[in-house]
Amino acid sequence: MSTSTTPPDSPDPRLPGSRRTGVAGGLAALESVLRSLNDPALTEEAIDSARRILRSLIDGGALESHPALLTAARQLLGEPATGLVAGLERFMAMLTRAARAQTSRVNDTVLVIEDDPLYAKRIESALSAAGYRVRIAPTAAEARRHIGTEQISLLVLDLILPDGDGRSVLLDLRSDPRTAALPIFVVSARLGTQTKAECFALGADAYFDKPLDIEAFTVAVGARLERHADQALTARRDPVTGLPNRAAFLEGVARLRATSPAGTGFSLAVLDLDHFRWIEETWGRQFSENVLRRAGVRLAMALRQAAIFARWDGAEFIALFAKRSATEAGTALEQALAVLRRVDFRPGQEPPLTVTFSAGVVDIEEGQEIEDAIAEGDRLRYVAKASGRNRVVTPGNHEAVPVRRILLAEDDPNVAKLVSRHLQHAGFEVVVYPDGEQALANAPTSGAALIISDIEMPNLDGLSFLRALREHPEMRHVPVMMLTAMGDEDYIVRAFELGADDYVLKPFSMREVTARVRRLLRRPSVTGVPVSA
Repeated sequence: MSTSTTPPDSPDPRLPGSRRTGVAGGLAALESVLRSLNDPALTEEAIDSARRILRSLIDGGALESHPALLTAARQLLGEPATGLVAGLERFMAMLTRAARAQTSRVNDTVLVIEDDPLYAKRIESALSAAGYRVRIAPTAAEARRHIGTEQISLLVLDLILPDGDGRSVLLDLRSDPRTAALPIFVVSARLGTQTKAECFALGADAYFDKPLDIEAFTVAVGARLERHADQALTARRDPVTGLPNRAAFLEGVARLRATSPAGTGFSLAVLDLDHFRWIEETWGRQFSENVLRRAGVRLAMALRQAAIFARWDGAEFIALFAKRSATEAGTALEQALAVLRRVDFRPGQEPPLTVTFSAGVVDIEEGQEIEDAIAEGDRLRYVAKASGRNRVVTPGNHEAVPVRRILLAEDDPNVAKLVSRHLQHAGFEVVVYPDGEQALANAPTSGAALIISDIEMPNLDGLSFLRALREHPEMRHVPVMMLTAMGDEDYIVRAFELGADDYVLKPFSMREVTARVRRLLRRPSVTGVPVSA
């Protein structure tokens, strides 16, 4: 058995200075252990290293201020080898959140509105010692200038100011959408219970009387900022994988593109775990979510080059690369795919379960809408799926991109033209039939991956058309969207009873229709029907 103390090139939390990094140092060390677990020859050594790192985190005091982490580390330390390996990624996700919280204080700015220079200095000294940036504003006017030019995390407000009543300032802040959710602590001389009650009614988060218990105040500031950060993080984190969610990805992309130097190149990858629905149907939702979480952690680690890596939808992930072409990003995806192939998602059981993904990678053109880049990446992901899965497709490594075909049954020529033009612009091929009878006759050999149908049509109405599709052996699984002016509840219920996958009312937004089409086509079961010779 090896006597190595830690995996090579990983920081040892026991070394001088490691206590300074604490949780972050332990995280880096355990990440190296996870990389070693990919090599069966190093598994035993990596497990020993993981136990030593956990013991160091526990005994060295790095987890003293994190009770949940301390308990989890002790439980993990008592697990057998298989349990330790299975639980290590979950523990690392907790460590990641704690490490992020350790470094978040330097990004928090507290604005203190206080005209008494001695009191202001006292508060500034206490909060600065706790690691926060502090700005002092002796007047309400000066405070508004700071709020307009800086990102303020928490505001400390005195009620008696040279240029106004602090309660008016509080009301103004709560009425402004930019500061409506900003944590506000009122610190003022004893003005009675009525004043305190009024401040809480106006939206204060806390009220402290002078003279101030500075230690309790500092603790309260830290707790409120941590809670505020957790709430913001939760709103932008996927609950299953812990990765950024769709909203966080889009926000991050917009921010990076806006703040990067002119000419900065970006590329984007859309990747989808292969046969994930089969995994869910075979082993259940709890197991499949565990697979999704573990795969997300491994991919996030393998794709460190990505500026943003997020869960997009279902078993799909999405990555943004800065200063890398689609070809370079594709190479990174190939390496990540090789890493994922080596992971056994049923350790110790036979047969082992390995997971792969299919991905499409594209360059983002300057000025291109991110939705259009995502649509193109999704189109290449579809090519990867159609080409046998377990592969990465970039614009330069495939010969022909099959365009997904949509069959549109619509008797209004203006609506048909509008829908066709927008869907073609989005990268789809559209075939139009003016009535349900012609649409039904041609649907089985059309090669359609999705069908859009009106309800009121000559010769054969949309509901009868839908019923016939669901009775046809080759068409029963093709998704169908009803696009109609028939908004009566009976029509809607009947359509879904007959097997409709979506129901959109006229008048409609083509942007919404296109988004719904893309969502339906991302379903794993969608393959389309054969194209006639």
